[in-house]
Amino acid sequence: MVDRTLETFVPLYISNTCDSMCSICNMRSNNKKLHRKEATISEIINQLKIIKEIEKINAVCFLTGEYIESKKRNENIEKIIRIIDYGFRMGYEKIYFNIGSLSINEIDKFYKKFYSKNIVLSLFQETYSQTVYKRYFGNNSLINPKADFNKRLKTAENWINVGFRNIDIGILLGLCEPSNDINQLIIHANKLYKLGAKVHISLPRIRGVNNLKYEVNDDKYIEIIKFIKHKCPWASLIVTTRESVDLIKKSLEYITIVSPGSSDIAPYTISGKIPNNLETSQFVINKNRERPSQILDKIGYKFRYYKEINN
Repeated sequence: MVDRTLETFVPLYISNTCDSMCSICNMRSNNKKLHRKEATISEIINQLKIIKEIEKINAVCFLTGEYIESKKRNENIEKIIRIIDYGFRMGYEKIYFNIGSLSINEIDKFYKKFYSKNIVLSLFQETYSQTVYKRYFGNNSLINPKADFNKRLKTAENWINVGFRNIDIGILLGLCEPSNDINQLIIHANKLYKLGAKVHISLPRIRGVNNLKYEVNDDKYIEIIKFIKHKCPWASLIVTTRESVDLIKKSLEYITIVSPGSSDIAPYTISGKIPNNLETSQFVINKNRERPSQILDKIGYKFRYYKEINN
């Protein structure tokens, strides 16, 4: 067991329905091949019990699609607030959530309920190039909520200005030549840090997509992580669920947080491998994946919010 302590959390997708039309996302609203699923409250509670009691992990990130202004959007926010509350009541020490851009009024709903809690808004800009953003995420926000580039960018600052401190930003490596996005990400992180934020930086990368000119290989990925850590030493760098155990091991010198798991809907089981199927997942690494605790055990580090810290 290595003496240095890292943090961990598990992603928990509770829905793959979405109103956005991102061309590179399996959850896009116009993907007719995806089997749509939404976990019930009881299913989510059961998932939280598995993560906490069997996997022994005490931090989680709730994820859903993003919705236009509608009854569905309001219901999704209320559901997220409800299950975050369940999570904290069950003893979870840190909770992330990733549901897309938020208005000031929506941020206020979270602040009234969780202002004193260890809660993190995860919201990746994906790319800081508006031209590239429009190409992959659209430009009509009336029917495609993620198409609003400026609202997405402003949400992180609004989250901090209302009084929260934890924010998780990031870029999706592979969409464009990475250098400009990396520099803009560093500028964005510094701006939030100066506002008093505890900045988390996620660096997911997209691979295996046809005609993707700027796919980032492992060696380049480690260089990027190292560079961002050098420029933002106060930030918590996250290696996401997209990455393999081998890649995580290569990055350990520079990262702060490891997030193992699956992008399938409510996938965690009492025993055996967990599903990561093309028919239901946002993205697929392997059809079946090792359990989060198995991945953490293979890495061989102490993890905050994991069983070694609680023993």
